[in-house]
Amino acid sequence: MENNITLIPADTRKRALKNWIATLNPTMVFVFGFPWKIPVAILEMPPKGFFNFHFGELPTYQGADPVFWQLRNREERSGLAVHRMTSMIDQGPIVWQEKYPMIPGETYGMHCQRMGLIAANMVRPFIEQMMSGKLIERSQQTITPRFIKKPGITDLSINWEKQSAEEIEWLINAANPKYGGACTLLRGREIRLLEVAPADIGKMEMGNIPIPGTIVYADAVYGLIVACNDKKFLKVNVVHLPEGYFSGGKLFSMGVKPGERFITD
Repeated sequence: MENNITLIPADTRKRALKNWIATLNPTMVFVFGFPWKIPVAILEMPPKGFFNFHFGELPTYQGADPVFWQLRNREERSGLAVHRMTSMIDQGPIVWQEKYPMIPGETYGMHCQRMGLIAANMVRPFIEQMMSGKLIERSQQTITPRFIKKPGITDLSINWEKQSAEEIEWLINAANPKYGGACTLLRGREIRLLEVAPADIGKMEMGNIPIPGTIVYADAVYGLIVACNDKKFLKVNVVHLPEGYFSGGKLFSMGVKPGERFITD
């Protein structure tokens, strides 16, 4: 199996890719997660062209990381599209597009694995329909993509003052594991939250509503519980620090106490 894997060097990728396609002489080429733009001259080499399996709804989620943006935006459904590749990244005609329900609590890694399995099972029927001429290409609606860029540090940062508990939880799931979690500050140090869950600590008196980001409860068993801006609370399950991965309970054992705050960077 290893002998069938061809490595494409980054510095000579255009020439290496062209030579590889010329050697294989394929009828069509399927692309999954290839990070570089492929020159038009190479796209035109196979008789039926190149087709990209894109883990996002088109045209809304064109660009580098549609999985992150769909999760961060709390979409009810995710997209899986197959489009003919052209000189314009992710803007070629769509030949196949399906939507699938988001699974509550699904992380970036879980979603990619699920979409990967679905895409793998699509390959055979896709080939059959393509070869029989049953697939119909349709041009994408011309829009200005909103989420075409990769997320930056601002996109990955928790805003305790503005984001609800649900928004924070979805952001954290979107950043796990590819981006190492969602960013916040504790005691002036960056900390990445990798997993949280809604927590119910009973109703608090209106005059005692804590500032968002405040740790309102902490012990070795239940870990840390943090206040959000919508009078809801999140239990911190897993965090990432330069020293390693820890539970909320471990942070308590390391000295984190109620009254301390996670700060928006």
